[in-house]
Amino acid sequence: MAPTDTMATNSTSSGASVQKTFFLLIKSFVGGGVLFLPRAFHDGGLLFSSVLMLVVAAVSLYTMLLLVKCYERVHCGYGEMGRRLFGKWMERVVLGSILISQIGFSCASAIFVATNMRDLFNAATGCRYRLGLGFWVVAQVAVLLPLCLVRHIKGFSAIALLADVFVVIGLVYVWGVDVSTLSRLGMSYVRNFNPESYSLFLGTAAYTFEGYALILPIVDAMGQPAKFPAVLSLVMAICATIAVSIGALSYAAFGEKTEAIVLLNMPSSTAATLTVQLLYSSAILFTIPLMMFPVIRIFEQALFPRRSGKLNTGVKLQKNIFRALLVIVVVGISVSNVERVDKLVAVIGGFACVPISFIFPPLFHLKAVAESRWERVRDIMLAGLGLVICLYVTYGAVSRWGAGEPPYDFCDV
Repeated sequence: MAPTDTMATNSTSSGASVQKTFFLLIKSFVGGGVLFLPRAFHDGGLLFSSVLMLVVAAVSLYTMLLLVKCYERVHCGYGEMGRRLFGKWMERVVLGSILISQIGFSCASAIFVATNMRDLFNAATGCRYRLGLGFWVVAQVAVLLPLCLVRHIKGFSAIALLADVFVVIGLVYVWGVDVSTLSRLGMSYVRNFNPESYSLFLGTAAYTFEGYALILPIVDAMGQPAKFPAVLSLVMAICATIAVSIGALSYAAFGEKTEAIVLLNMPSSTAATLTVQLLYSSAILFTIPLMMFPVIRIFEQALFPRRSGKLNTGVKLQKNIFRALLVIVVVGISVSNVERVDKLVAVIGGFACVPISFIFPPLFHLKAVAESRWERVRDIMLAGLGLVICLYVTYGAVSRWGAGEPPYDFCDV
């Protein structure tokens, strides 16, 4: 989830503690994207993906720290930082990347929820009523629309905490099934490198660390910002371990049969699997409005500048209509991509997440902080590499777009 550019400066005495900062970062980086990784490991190959996932995590950590150094000099939000350093055009590019990534996260999450809701319904009805994935995407409007009308992000705090608990339960269950499957059946056929589709892995790897744009608000809220680099390093080490273990173990357990959403590889229709699907999909469903919140704020600041709906019913109605239309757009994109969610994730990662993570931070550091020749050369090389990866991954994902395969449905067995 990405923030807007409005951030309050906190004093050292009143800011968030080290412990709270730690959990905020964990919450920002560990979400639904982790369950797309096993299929991404299939696309990249076991050895290639394991090594590159660690590299992506290390480079992401490095660029986050570059961004924090920029923040210490400029002290403003991500988009505003781009405007101050490079002009209005860079602010638009940064905010555009954030918009695309957040809308993409919302669409991929809606498809994830729809797939699990369908399985739960089919298990409850014994497959007597076969409703397509598109129906289950559209059904989410009943939850998403009222939640997207919430005006303040603090209204989601209780839901977010409960969602975190459900996510942990789901990850532990996936680990357990992976280890059990490997102990009983041994390792499935896997490839260490997949030359045909490895570019899809690169996009999904960038997508995985989806909380990147929350770094600056979290630093701003921390009571002891000097300790932030150490806390962030620990969090990234934990997140990288989770990502590699989920991706590698699941791919090793299920091999060529690894689904785009690994929960579909869990034992079909068992009480444990259905419970985890219910909990995890509920967690993701109720965090989709959180993902859309920054999109709503950015658009409303552009469409309704200096116009508040607090005392003006007409403005409030216009904003509500806009939010409803945005939900419809997200649902429409999701319905049209239910059979290629893995490619959708790769495109989002390559086109939007790579610039946010690997291009903008070194460019901002080059302009605001870099003093030595080595720092300038390093920043230029890193931004250049990020641009190459962005173009290559996006091209690779789009070129393989085509018609996807329908997600696994146990009613077809």
